[in-house]
Amino acid sequence: MAKDGFKALAAELRDTPPPSLAALDDDQLKDLLGAVRDARHRQAAELRAAGEKALSHIPRLLRGPVRKMVG
Repeated sequence: MAKDGFKALAAELRDTPPPSLAALDDDQLKDLLGAVRDARHRQAAELRAAGEKALSHIPRLLRGPVRKMVG
């Protein structure tokens, strides 16, 4: 089962985890996987907030077109 946790961690990281993490048991891998997911969600929220803050310096009428150009 620990192999499944290691594979799930690799999928979340989008890379091969360090081999030393294979020594972790399933519960530890689940905890680590949860921490990585939480960190990714927090990072995405911070990036969205930073983008909105950056757009606040642009006049309101131009914000929509600028969002479309920036993506």
